[in-house]
Amino acid sequence: MNKAQSIIGKLPPWLLTGVTTAAILWLTLAPRPLGDMKPELFPGADKVAHAIMFGGLALMIYVDKSRSTGWSSLHAAFVVVAMLAVIIFGTIIEFVQGGMGMGRSFDIYDILADAAGAISVAALWYLFTRLRDGRKQDS
Repeated sequence: MNKAQSIIGKLPPWLLTGVTTAAILWLTLAPRPLGDMKPELFPGADKVAHAIMFGGLALMIYVDKSRSTGWSSLHAAFVVVAMLAVIIFGTIIEFVQGGMGMGRSFDIYDILADAAGAISVAALWYLFTRLRDGRKQDS
């Protein structure tokens, strides 16, 4: 086990997923989560932020699950179900935003960005863990 795994392994179970979920809820449902600050990086930057947030949530779920099982590889079914759960979570948030009437609105492109982030991380997790497992067998 490497040093990063050792440090992360000492955290309470599901802490990373919980903190990431709380941050996403704040950033997506608070009327003005950043106060008066309105960063304008480039057109579509908010979609990139959505992909990063929901990809990050998927990653934290995978890390928390993996560390809860002694850093064993996750079943492909778990990776897919967690990815779908993240996409559903993002979709629910968009519907909640649409009904809030507090300056937030429903945006189908946010859902697509959320899905892109979750799918990308799921694919990368699956590929990297398969590569890692293949190297272990070759050793």
